[in-house]
Amino acid sequence: MQSIFGIGILFFGTPTLIILGLPFAETLATVLPASAAISLFQVWQGPCPQRDFIRRFGIWCLAPLAIVLVSGLYWGWDLELNLFVAGILLIYVVIRTSAAAAQFLKNLIDRFPKVLLSIIGTVHGLSNLGGGILAVFVSSLYEDKKQVRAHIAFCYIFFAAIQLAVLVILVPEVMGWHQLCLATLGGAVFLVTERCLFNSISSPLFDKMFTIIIGTYSVLIFVIYLWIMPVW
Repeated sequence: MQSIFGIGILFFGTPTLIILGLPFAETLATVLPASAAISLFQVWQGPCPQRDFIRRFGIWCLAPLAIVLVSGLYWGWDLELNLFVAGILLIYVVIRTSAAAAQFLKNLIDRFPKVLLSIIGTVHGLSNLGGGILAVFVSSLYEDKKQVRAHIAFCYIFFAAIQLAVLVILVPEVMGWHQLCLATLGGAVFLVTERCLFNSISSPLFDKMFTIIIGTYSVLIFVIYLWIMPVW
């Protein structure tokens, strides 16, 4: 999923592992290495984000992420933001299927990009699920599939770098050599997927698949957290 769309390991893996009972710090240590490896490959293939995007992202997104992540791990916060993120993603589906809603979001991003980036950083620091909202943000700025994926991957690299650094400092016991194995596996999956799938998917099909997958998973999050269906 992440090899094709730019998000997947963190967005799908984090709530799944937490639902299965893994602590937040261990969940981060499990999903971040593979995510970072795939993102590095995707950024290397380009295109590179523009300076203005990098500057705004660094100031208004990464700073809030670092602050809330350190605070959360240090003070032991345990906030449930999955339903909030699922709601955002359902709104995303509406936006992608409605021209009027899409124009409204574009106007909102043009007017308040710093606010939205701060929200993304805060949500990601608390729940590791900011990638869903990031996908909404990036896909509203760009239409080309390579630009969308490359920009999401660029952000994910810095997300992972900050999160892994915080884990090493505050929770070193969750880190080990197995992270290298996970990163290697993630990179190998990307190389196979890139050659076999991504290059054969047209931009219109990519856009439709992206919308359907995010919408489906947001519904599943609602279902699981409202206990409508059992978790196996």
